[in-house]
Amino acid sequence: MDPGAGLTAQAITMRAARYAAPGAASEVISLIETDAPTPGTGEILVRVAAVGLNPVDVKIRAAGHDFGSIRYSDRPGWDVAGTVVGVGPDATGWSEGAAVFALARFPDAAHTLADLVAVPVADVAAAPRAWSLAQAGAAPLAALTARQALDAAGVGADSDARVLVLGGAGGVGHLAVQLAAARGAHVIATASPEKQPLVASWGAVDVIDYRDGDALAAIAPVDAVIVTVSDGLPPRGAIREGTAVVTITGYSAEQEAELGDWGAAPIRRILVAANGAHLAEIAALADAGRITVHLDAAYDLSDLAAAQERVETGRVTGKVVVLVEPQD
Repeated sequence: MDPGAGLTAQAITMRAARYAAPGAASEVISLIETDAPTPGTGEILVRVAAVGLNPVDVKIRAAGHDFGSIRYSDRPGWDVAGTVVGVGPDATGWSEGAAVFALARFPDAAHTLADLVAVPVADVAAAPRAWSLAQAGAAPLAALTARQALDAAGVGADSDARVLVLGGAGGVGHLAVQLAAARGAHVIATASPEKQPLVASWGAVDVIDYRDGDALAAIAPVDAVIVTVSDGLPPRGAIREGTAVVTITGYSAEQEAELGDWGAAPIRRILVAANGAHLAEIAALADAGRITVHLDAAYDLSDLAAAQERVETGRVTGKVVVLVEPQD
């Protein structure tokens, strides 16, 4: 495959990841040869450099069916960063050679774990100049989730809110810490002791061991809680009347009722939405040196099964990324 000028006018094949069936990563993931896509109206064709992996990727592969509104496909991938190599009709504002990143089509199937992918321009932003394409490819779903969670919690620009991030070292959590700090918030985060220096370097004023019950109980009331982990409620003392609690994992009805009894505002569970304009804002913060993406591990496309197994450990710091095109 040699993507380049005239790509949209010629029939070529490419590599793409495929799931043979639901099941373990090592048993069902393979690479196939398939026809390259052609960008449709309002779409660009991207030569893929890097694709981030997220918990939803491994969960939907193992299950082999839709997760609510999230569409299952045997051709995986939503995150992407790479270079524009083709422009469809009405895809204004983009030209070949531009470095871009996107959360493509989510929650519909996008097929980004491939050499080439067609992406709607509404989902795309120019990749941050301050980041490698590996970082840009790792970021979109997690960064957009963090940004949209803060919006849902009412933590806006120039905020002086006290924000508690549960899971401050994870994919969404480490970006939520940074984005909240960039908005002026006083950030408190939970993390294991070995990860606490990193979380502090990302802007958390206080970093607390998530296993230290006494330290958790001592957290003073906060204005907002961003829940990125699925291992319990925020500490009782952090909740005051009207505290906003936003979760990306969900609570049971009993847990929501308990939080309500403590005075929390109605719990909001969010599902990330693809949004190129939001990504452009994130890129501007990256280029201003306000946020970064921590890469836990990088794998070649041929090692996708190992990459997904790393995500499944639940011990990832920052993000796991799959490199489709060799990086400089």
